[in-house]
Amino acid sequence: MASAGPAQCPECGKAIEMVGGIELKACPFCGCDFTPYLNGSKPVPGAPAAPKAPGAPGAPKPPAAPGAP
Repeated sequence: MASAGPAQCPECGKAIEMVGGIELKACPFCGCDFTPYLNGSKPVPGAPAAPKAPGAPGAPKPPAAPGAP
């Protein structure tokens, strides 16, 4: 949780500020354990999914047939 501003609890949503530069391991308001969120075993609720990789470009189209005179 190294960020510029206060972090937010993933379960109760309250702002949590670091105290004396110490990173908290549990929410002081609801008691939520941050360990599963920090090691990636539990996804943060409401976080957007990562965007999919763009597809490969298609082959160029053949030139159009000449028009009738």
